[in-house]
Amino acid sequence: MVTLIENLRKIAVSNILETNSVKKIWPKWNLRLKKLTGNEPNATSILNLGDHLADIFKSTSESGRSQGTLKGGGVSWEGLVGWYLNLCMLGSRVVVVKMKKDIVPEPIRDALTVSYGSFLSNTESDLLAITFPNHNEYKTNLTETQKSIVEQKKLMDDLAETHFSEYELGVIQCKTNWNDNAQIPMLWDMVYHVKEFDVRNIRVGQNNYSLQDLKKFTYSFVTVPTQKNKFKKNSTPINRVSNLSGGNYWGQQTENGISRSLKEIFKNNFLGGMSSTIRDSLSLELTKLKTDYDYFRLP
Repeated sequence: MVTLIENLRKIAVSNILETNSVKKIWPKWNLRLKKLTGNEPNATSILNLGDHLADIFKSTSESGRSQGTLKGGGVSWEGLVGWYLNLCMLGSRVVVVKMKKDIVPEPIRDALTVSYGSFLSNTESDLLAITFPNHNEYKTNLTETQKSIVEQKKLMDDLAETHFSEYELGVIQCKTNWNDNAQIPMLWDMVYHVKEFDVRNIRVGQNNYSLQDLKKFTYSFVTVPTQKNKFKKNSTPINRVSNLSGGNYWGQQTENGISRSLKEIFKNNFLGGMSSTIRDSLSLELTKLKTDYDYFRLP
């Protein structure tokens, strides 16, 4: 008995854990996760993983900065973040997915498309947090046929077309390095929040779908970070992401004036998708961690 929302979460998490770079290092990450959460994880121990994701990631990261290392590390970090966010959002109407055509509703992809003349582009996003409307269609059990990726995509496209203005969307850009990438989310957040450009050859959205029509839209930045230098409050990289609509986060404890722990993103961005407090909802769902949610592969 699986709903559209939880079936999508299962597809999203399974895709993450089957990614080559994540699959290779998951056994080592799992040992660290078990040490942090214990044999019987509770809501507090799961949420507090957001303070330790950087340490988990660095425990298996390779030294050096070759292009191959950077790419593989970026995919792994993105996967770890997506896995954590989905685990914490169990029981909610929020699902975090990769920006893939086969699992993102077409109206949402259209709304994120930027036209520059005849050239079509999308944000350099790694993850999308989709908050589904509070309607029975999203909470009723799927048939066996509807559980397939192809059939679920058709159903999501139809529902997104019908209820588009009731969706909430969060773009989450994940990068291992801060200094090299902070300007990217800053600029994309600006572009997506401009209602109308003076020049006619720049447009946000297509097929009459616009981010302005959503119930809520945010853009967030999540970094490890990998560099070892001490961050200063007034530095350029800090200022570039300090006012992002969805906030700036990293995989360690909150440091005032620098960055917040990733565990703070839920209250900031996703309250609209929760019917109760995140701790109450997560506590209830964790009782099914070894049954319904065994695809998270958390011991």
